[in-house]
Amino acid sequence: MWTCYERKTETGGDIAYILLADDHPGEAAIKTVMVEPLQKKGLPSSAEDTIKSLILEFDSEDRLIAIEVWGASTSLPKSFLEMATRETRPKPIRPK
Repeated sequence: MWTCYERKTETGGDIAYILLADDHPGEAAIKTVMVEPLQKKGLPSSAEDTIKSLILEFDSEDRLIAIEVWGASTSLPKSFLEMATRETRPKPIRPK
């Protein structure tokens, strides 16, 4: 597993990336699904208040291999974000 966090800036950011698989096949070989939380009216704190969206990445065998969390600073633990900020992105593994 590998993690990364892009801090919030005036031009964007605040995105955490969690790679669940041992390797990533590269952008061209994945399928993505965008998940946007629904607002639950009347609740004091809803998922929409903290998570802007999730992007799920699946490999060619439909296994979940990665998750992008937009709005990460309000939805993930500070200790996780601090650890993820220090990590460097691994190079994608290309199929042989």
